[in-house]
Amino acid sequence: NNLYKKAPLTKEEIKEFKATEKDAEGIYDYRSLADAIAGAGDKDWAKKLYKKAEGRPGDCSDFNDLADSIIQNLGDKEWAKELYKTAEEKAEDCSDFRSLADSIFKNLGEKDRAKKFYRKAENKAENFFDCQFLVESILGNLGDKEWTRKVYEKAEEKAEDSFEYEKLAEFINRDLGDKEWAEKVKKG
Repeated sequence: NNLYKKAPLTKEEIKEFKATEKDAEGIYDYRSLADAIAGAGDKDWAKKLYKKAEGRPGDCSDFNDLADSIIQNLGDKEWAKELYKTAEEKAEDCSDFRSLADSIFKNLGEKDRAKKFYRKAENKAENFFDCQFLVESILGNLGDKEWTRKVYEKAEEKAEDSFEYEKLAEFINRDLGDKEWAEKVKKG
């Protein structure tokens, strides 16, 4: 996302980056280094490192983050789409699907595909906090209050203690303006 092209890398920067690359092992190491090199102005070198990152084993979030970096630093949405597919294959839990949906919505503008992953996240929600984070995405990205209500109903079923009930009541009041339901929830 550089607004201007920086001057070529200095000899010192190249030396530092090469030393860091020599020690790089996993997908995170290569992605982080590529991000730094792209930020310093060498997109070609960064692209090579992103390719190396892609070839390393990783989980859903590794490939999701890699796709995000490639869009941000190289603007290559087609490559990122392939990486999002890999992330999807590796997605396991609510958080994985929610993060994937957030990225696809933000970086590709694919609202329907994001909704598909939010639904998968909803089906995988195991606790109050899964539901709460999911609502933040659904409400924040889609503005869907009806869906928010359904997820909060699920959160109410999954709430386990007074803290969670109190927070849920606060969120219901804030996000839906439903004071009656909020009071009911607060009482547990």
